[in-house]
Amino acid sequence: MPLKIRKAAVKTMIFENMKVISTYTTKEAVADGVLVRVKDAESKEAGIRFSVYLSQGVFSKYVKVPAGYEAEQDETGRLFDILNTFRHAAKRCSGRYLEFHFITHTPDVDNWEPNEIFTGGDRTYRLVKLKAIIQPQDFDDPSPAIFILKPSED
Repeated sequence: MPLKIRKAAVKTMIFENMKVISTYTTKEAVADGVLVRVKDAESKEAGIRFSVYLSQGVFSKYVKVPAGYEAEQDETGRLFDILNTFRHAAKRCSGRYLEFHFITHTPDVDNWEPNEIFTGGDRTYRLVKLKAIIQPQDFDDPSPAIFILKPSED
């Protein structure tokens, strides 16, 4: 006897008359240091027309210059490595979510993360995977913004 599968009725949730318990805005996240806003001039120079935010994890690990590298690197150059690889990957993406890779030069001090891959040869070079999400900038500002995060971050 063939098995009959019935489809369950789909109920739509109506959020009318419900109160919002809590919100955490982009502005609050920037003020708390959870997000770092990229200056508009820097994102525009990289060819990005929307506001860009980096998670503190991305900023502290991949934009801040590691100790001992101050003579050969600066934050602007490290930021542009991320923004430019994002922009090139975004040209091939039509959705609001994107994963992309870039190579960073950082000391090999046993602080590898799951989103980093050894590229072979010199262990100070890492292939890093990040994700970018485009969504409204904030609850009260529906203009698009780009949020660049580690794959494990929300």
